Amino acid sequence: MTVFTVSGIALQIWSSQPQRAGRQYALQLPVILLYSLAAALFLFSVFPNSMAEGQTRGFRIGGAAGFAAFFMVASFTWLSRTRPWDELAGQIKKLLRENAALRRRMSAGRDSGGSPRVLSKCTRYELPLGGDRRHRIGMVTGNLANILGTDVWVNPENTRMEMSRVDEPTVSATIRYHGGVRDSAGQLTHDAIGLELAKQMTDRTHVAAAQVLVTGPGELEETHQVRRIVHVAAVEGEPGSGFRQVMDLERCVRNVLTEVDRVSADSSPLRSVVLPLLGTGGGNSDLEATVTRLLSATVDYFHSHKGSRIRVVYLLAYTDVQAALCRDALDREAGLTGD
Repeated sequence: MTVFTVSGIALQIWSSQPQRAGRQYALQLPVILLYSLAAALFLFSVFPNSMAEGQTRGFRIGGAAGFAAFFMVASFTWLSRTRPWDELAGQIKKLLRENAALRRRMSAGRDSGGSPRVLSKCTRYELPLGGDRRHRIGMVTGNLANILGTDVWVNPENTRMEMSRVDEPTVSATIRYHGGVRDSAGQLTHDAIGLELAKQMTDRTHVAAAQVLVTGPGELEETHQVRRIVHVAAVEGEPGSGFRQVMDLERCVRNVLTEVDRVSADSSPLRSVVLPLLGTGGGNSDLEATVTRLLSATVDYFHSHKGSRIRVVYLLAYTDVQAALCRDALDREAGLTGD
């Protein structure tokens, strides 16, 4: 009896928390069952000779079961009247999240004076996949060079797999520089990752869009606890026009995550991945659409690969505008849950 009562109280407190607004009606059903059983046990332990019987749907119920059934039917009748309030609470919760997202976007634009502001602080935000608590998707803010403890860094590369020069403001340059050996003056003396990638391209001049190649992390393993670099052909170059984002971003994501899982099967598991906003560095792409497509593709991958060894994928938000868009997309994504 005590166990049922305490369990019912604990479950009711948990289900009544604000983040479960919109689902509290369904969550109250097991609470009623626990209270019904506790009440029946209490009554028949104090009054062992008492009787309770009735008939419902052609079945005759008596004793403690009859009392519990009566208590449950009465409770369900009362609880059914609260369902509209749950639905209203769910709508209010959705509107509050949309309002908060709008405030973040307006604040980002206002604080940056109309231009993106580079984020100096490395913070993480993640949500579990609905119906699959093993897998999570989120974002990490700031410079990639400041992110520690993530197994895989994804490098958005061109179809020629030619890494950026180390003094360029790109993800490729960051990976190349920090993955190499440097002297006391900070000059690159051994281009570990660049040379390994170039070696894989010895017999070819380019790869297909969305193709992936995997290299070691070079010095990043010691300094940032990175275990693999996955290079994905996310941009295509054209003489006189520069680079543009490849058309099939979803295939880029699938290929990256598939390759990470393949490598995990051959070695120790790779649990976490940092995924930059592929192909947006040059400003020739729709940033909001890119975030939405990358997120949707990641959700789809986890839904179709329940056994994936990857536990969390982080979108990389380098600026306040990118962070606002990533946070909004995560909060709006139907495949994720904020509980």
